[in-house]
Amino acid sequence: MKKYACLNINNGILLLGLFCVSGIAQANIVPDEIEFHGFLTQGFFHSSDNNIFGQSDDGITPGLTEIGLNGSYQPIDQLRFSAQGLYRRNGDVDRGSVSLDYGLADLTLLNYESSRVGIRAGRIKTPYGLYNETRDVSFTHPTILLPQGIYFDRSRSLLISSDGGSLYAEQRTRYGDFSLKFNVGVPSGNSNEIRSSILGSEAKGEFQAQPAFAAQLNYEINGGEYVFAVSYVDLELEYRSVAGETFLNGNAHVQPLVFSAQYNGEKFSLTGEYDYRWNNFSDFGAAFPDFKSITESWYVQGGYQILPQLQANVRYDVLYNDMNDRGGRRITELGVPNHIAYANDWMFGLRWDLATSWMLRAEYHRVHGTAWLPQADNPDRNSTVQDWDLYGLQLSFRF
Repeated sequence: MKKYACLNINNGILLLGLFCVSGIAQANIVPDEIEFHGFLTQGFFHSSDNNIFGQSDDGITPGLTEIGLNGSYQPIDQLRFSAQGLYRRNGDVDRGSVSLDYGLADLTLLNYESSRVGIRAGRIKTPYGLYNETRDVSFTHPTILLPQGIYFDRSRSLLISSDGGSLYAEQRTRYGDFSLKFNVGVPSGNSNEIRSSILGSEAKGEFQAQPAFAAQLNYEINGGEYVFAVSYVDLELEYRSVAGETFLNGNAHVQPLVFSAQYNGEKFSLTGEYDYRWNNFSDFGAAFPDFKSITESWYVQGGYQILPQLQANVRYDVLYNDMNDRGGRRITELGVPNHIAYANDWMFGLRWDLATSWMLRAEYHRVHGTAWLPQADNPDRNSTVQDWDLYGLQLSFRF
């Protein structure tokens, strides 16, 4: 008789363990129309200076934990319901919380041999770049940390999903496959995370997201051998201050435009993305003067399959918070170091697929600048160091 160990996470909030659900599925108790899947990821980090995912400076922090359980139900061919619950811990940015990652109904309106059109409603993942919609499932991307100039971990929830609706269309042709997504909804971001990322730890009020829209056009050749995409998001946040704090009621307007390209060969892969982001912050008061800027970030990443189970990756990514002040000269007028305005990161990593369900990854980063460091883990920005090293180790399981 098989025994399965149940996981009890966050004082009993997440009571249904991954192994228990796996055992139920293997026992064929669940009908064929219902599917369950899940994953568990634990990361460990050490840095020579600065902190990430907790107190990593000159120590080791187990500050990145992700546990997800998802299910889907398809009563008829044209309709599918799906949802995923997520437990996530991310250092001092998020000390551990359970949330509904997505939960939606997907209705196919038209379905022909070479095309499909449908709508989704509920909590829907935001189409943004190549990795955003599946970024919590570590098996879907080759490195522990995604390029932080585009896929920020310090403000991950801002672009992860929204409550609203989506129209999508797919068209397959002999020249390649096209797909289009258009989302409208209210972002489901964590207000504490967003507040810390934009205003810092001294802010006490709340950010309220306004209805936003996101669109992505994707083109694939030879079943994904070549992938090209353009993504755009228009996001506005209103800040409601509380009595006694230095910030006033303000407004933040962010508009990222991302161009993506990828080649996937038999053993070699090459990926590049470029983000051009308009930023407009206003009315927060003297503690946070009005400013407009354009953020520029990009990366190039190569991967090579050394063995069927072993892959090596190298990446160089660049971030400038203000492309018109790449060296951070103007930001020093606010009494903070210039190196928080930029970050250049060399990354070397290995991925070892131990088995179909288990994966181990290790990587090293040499970073010049601190633009993507989470302020929650580094409340005193004047004590951060410009040049630093980061080491990461991650173990992941899925079913």
